[in-house]
Amino acid sequence: MAKKNNALRAASTLLVAVLLSTCAISGTFAKYVTSGSGTDSARVAKWGVEITATGETFAKSYAKDDTSFTVDTYTVVSATDDKVVAPGTNGNMAAFTLKGIPETAFRVSFVGTMELGDNWVDAANQYYCPIEITVGTDTFKGMDYTDADEFEAAVNAKIAAFSADYAANQDLSTLAAGVPAISWSWPFYTSDANDVKDTFLGDQAAAGNAATISLSVSATVTQID
Repeated sequence: MAKKNNALRAASTLLVAVLLSTCAISGTFAKYVTSGSGTDSARVAKWGVEITATGETFAKSYAKDDTSFTVDTYTVVSATDDKVVAPGTNGNMAAFTLKGIPETAFRVSFVGTMELGDNWVDAANQYYCPIEITVGTDTFKGMDYTDADEFEAAVNAKIAAFSADYAANQDLSTLAAGVPAISWSWPFYTSDANDVKDTFLGDQAAAGNAATISLSVSATVTQID
């Protein structure tokens, strides 16, 4: 009987040892595990914008319109290196060409600066400017304004109005409608009274008091944050 009890005790001890070992193994190899990782890469977004301007606004000589004039090809020719304007002349502002497909949103800004000298006056010293400036489809006539400042401001504001924002990946070469087409003219004849005023301007130029005009336009493409 004692041997049997001893055997039972040994078996019980072995069972406890096995259970303890099983718990230890379970604690080592069976557990909750959650893990995560993240990785990414990028390159610099494309810009690649190009702006070019071609052509000239004013000239040293202008070709004839009167086909009956056969003496020369030109009817207005500067005697110096100065560019000139006169009744019957006209020209186009340098055209802008935009290229590139930026991968960012961008803003195209146009700034116009038209400046008239102080000598656009008639014999009575009253403001008189027969020049007409066309921006897009709108024509601004110098004689519609009371002074040079108003004329300049109107033209400059219209040029600036072509500024606009665009979404990323817009092809700049397709934005022709968004680029201001600018031209100018001095009508050859509007009235007998204005012929007198035109002649006064020409006489003043011969006397060294020429009226002057300048027109510049800048285009800037800027990323939008």
